Amino acid sequence: MELDKVIRERRSIREFSSKKIEKDKIIQLIESARLAPSAGNRQPWHFVIVQGQAKDKIVHVILNQINGMDITLDSSEHATRPYNPTSSLKASMQCIKEAPIFILVFRKHSDDWLEGDYLSIGCAVEHICLKAADLGLGSLWIRDVVYTRDKIAKIMGHEDMELVTGIAIGYSNEYPYERHKKGLEEIMEWSDE
Repeated sequence: MELDKVIRERRSIREFSSKKIEKDKIIQLIESARLAPSAGNRQPWHFVIVQGQAKDKIVHVILNQINGMDITLDSSEHATRPYNPTSSLKASMQCIKEAPIFILVFRKHSDDWLEGDYLSIGCAVEHICLKAADLGLGSLWIRDVVYTRDKIAKIMGHEDMELVTGIAIGYSNEYPYERHKKGLEEIMEWSDE
């Protein structure tokens, strides 16, 4: 698919079919992320492809946290105010359950590179989302894993790393309408002085 078309047609997918994703397509997704630019060429990302029972465990951990109404950013030093769970979080968990794969994105702990690593990982995630659209797959970038990042990292055997985000990937069971985007005049200005 042509790049402009991929960018225009990519959507956040919230309904996935149960059709399995071919292994070569999963590899292409991670290859596209591997080629993303990163601050200092650190390439701070580590991707874990989660399926089946491992995916169900993650959903279970997050839902238990919701039910206990005890959601913060775990013991992370980047703690935020307590989170009041909403139906959107439960909807995210439904997406993870439906999607054939869930990609967890980790980074090695490094306070010196925190902002640069987050920006770099954001770029790698967007590469995955665009490549998914190019391959006829749907994706949903899910932030909600941060509320239980330490527990999920432990389940996945990566306590030495920080869980940054996750991406649900699968064949779409929907084609959402195009959401309103701000016009160029609202987001851009010229400065030449």
